[in-house]
Amino acid sequence: MPTAELTRDEIIAEMERVAQQRRHLSAADVMRAYRSGTLEDAGELADVIVLATLLPADDPLFTEL
Repeated sequence: MPTAELTRDEIIAEMERVAQQRRHLSAADVMRAYRSGTLEDAGELADVIVLATLLPADDPLFTEL
């Protein structure tokens, strides 16, 4: 099975696209709600959450939270 490599910008762009399309939220808003335990129906955004695990813990997406 081939391996896909994504840059940080590609990861963030996909997170933003899906979060906007499904919930009209930014990726940062989704992660903020997820981390605080207030994200309703998190399964609908599971792919956004999984993509976030590809980013380092000190990524600006998280440090802005």
